[in-house]
Amino acid sequence: MTLVRNFRYDDLDRIADIVSASLGEYYPKSLYLEKSHDWEDGFIVGLVEGKLVAMLLGVVQGRFETRILMFAVERQYRKRGIGHELMQKFIELSLKRGATKISLEVRRSNIDAIRFYEKFGFQNTGVLFMYYSDLEDGLKMAKTL
Repeated sequence: MTLVRNFRYDDLDRIADIVSASLGEYYPKSLYLEKSHDWEDGFIVGLVEGKLVAMLLGVVQGRFETRILMFAVERQYRKRGIGHELMQKFIELSLKRGATKISLEVRRSNIDAIRFYEKFGFQNTGVLFMYYSDLEDGLKMAKTL
């Protein structure tokens, strides 16, 4: 069973490890803290048996849009419904905030993530050329609420 809760400061090291391993990107810890203050409810984590194994960091992007900046599930915990629970919670939080759209970016090569997002109704809205630090293209995806 997964517990979904808001980010806490003491989650910071674990989140940085999960993001680095799962997304292949490094972000300074100060970024997580800065974004957590922008919309506290939009930064959620998933725990299994008390262990933090997933995170979703969302921000407000204009009056009626939220955006998923980072979404990562530790590799060994994927395909267990944890990501599904985090996404469901984020959709609820976005609706509560008054959003009518959610957007995100995903690596063009991350077929599993693209399929996951499509199951939630996200659609490809464009290519972001050389978007990632290794110059891989990204796909811009969006979902109307």
